[in-house]
Amino acid sequence: MENKTSKYFKYAIGEIVLVVIGILIALQINNWNEQKKLKQQEVTSYCKLHEDLTADISNINNTLLSLSKRQAVAKTFLINLLKIQEDKSILLRDYIPAVRSLKFIPTKAAIVDITSSGKLENLKNQTLKNAILNFYVEQDKLLAIIENNDERLAQQDIRNNQTDFGYQELPLYQHIYGSELKQLLKSTDWQKDTNNIIFKNLKNYLNVSLIVCEREKDLLNTIRKSSIDLKKQLTAYCK
Repeated sequence: MENKTSKYFKYAIGEIVLVVIGILIALQINNWNEQKKLKQQEVTSYCKLHEDLTADISNINNTLLSLSKRQAVAKTFLINLLKIQEDKSILLRDYIPAVRSLKFIPTKAAIVDITSSGKLENLKNQTLKNAILNFYVEQDKLLAIIENNDERLAQQDIRNNQTDFGYQELPLYQHIYGSELKQLLKSTDWQKDTNNIIFKNLKNYLNVSLIVCEREKDLLNTIRKSSIDLKKQLTAYCK
């Protein structure tokens, strides 16, 4: 009986040991799988950031080109305005491209997802994580300056009376009025009078606009350079 009890006891101990070993192995495998999953999530986050930056760089390039075109047309508009035109249509044909340009809007889907879903903790490279966070903080600051400059410029764009200015005669919109309504809404010849409020406001607005556009280009070039630098850092991890 003693021998049987001893055998059963050893057998039970062996079974327990096997079960414990099995549990430890399962836990280790689960831990490996979890670490592999987190590592894949980290790589995915880097790749999505990389994609957003690629889109941003392209959009900044397009915006810079648009701003340069706007400046060129604005200078032509100012020259024609200050030379005093008998035919206002010479000015109106350039008005829209002289005051409008593409607006850069950053692609922030990846960083918003990372920061709002707790995935930020998955970024194990502290140096790279700091670089990412600092980039978006600085980007927001520079874009806020651009927005503030645009708002100040808009405050100077006081034409008082859009009908007198000739909105209905702008090439982009005149087709919706028809000849009879355009005649009834005929604008004034403000372009012949340097003391006219519309003349003065346009001159000041377009003059300041040239500077605001140049400042925006400088700020966008700074964002573009930072985007390129961060993209290069991410390239090594996004594989």
